[in-house]
Amino acid sequence: MAPGPLLTITIGESAKRGGIVGPMVVLGHGILEFLLLILIIFGLGSILNNKIIFSIIALAGGIILIYMGYGTIKDLKNYQLSATPSTTQKGLHPVISGIVVSLSNPYWFIWWITIGMGYVMFAKGLGIKGVLAFFIGHILSDLVWYSFISYGIQFGGKFFSLKVIKGILLVCSIFLILFGGYFIIKGYGFLFPVHP
Repeated sequence: MAPGPLLTITIGESAKRGGIVGPMVVLGHGILEFLLLILIIFGLGSILNNKIIFSIIALAGGIILIYMGYGTIKDLKNYQLSATPSTTQKGLHPVISGIVVSLSNPYWFIWWITIGMGYVMFAKGLGIKGVLAFFIGHILSDLVWYSFISYGIQFGGKFFSLKVIKGILLVCSIFLILFGGYFIIKGYGFLFPVHP
């Protein structure tokens, strides 16, 4: 439920594509998390706990987030509300967005190599059923939350004017740009630490 790039993308895309965005973003996010879960189970998760890898993810991710935010702001002048959500919008497919936004968020990796890895190791002690129960519960919580957000945006959109929707998209885009800038600064700081 923590606000971040995935929530921002879900809100922004749901305003354009409709409530299905939430489940689709979670599908992309879940595919990536499943692959990371496999890496952790087989002991490869520790390679992510590396300053250089974190820095590369933070720098590349920051650039991607800034680009996505800028693209949305640039398209606001042509944005129109339609009676039904569009399925032919420009930009990344929501499943791909779920993957790209997760990959571009270094704190997603930090969560997995700290808290997430602890959960996985505990679940692994309970066998394959424990790992599956953890993963399914984790993904279902994401699915419920992001579906609530995306369908709330879709149905709430009937009560908002075009100006309000554009304002929401502008705020979400600014958040993406700020997240991107923050990640670039953090990544640069890890690569080139300043010593007093």
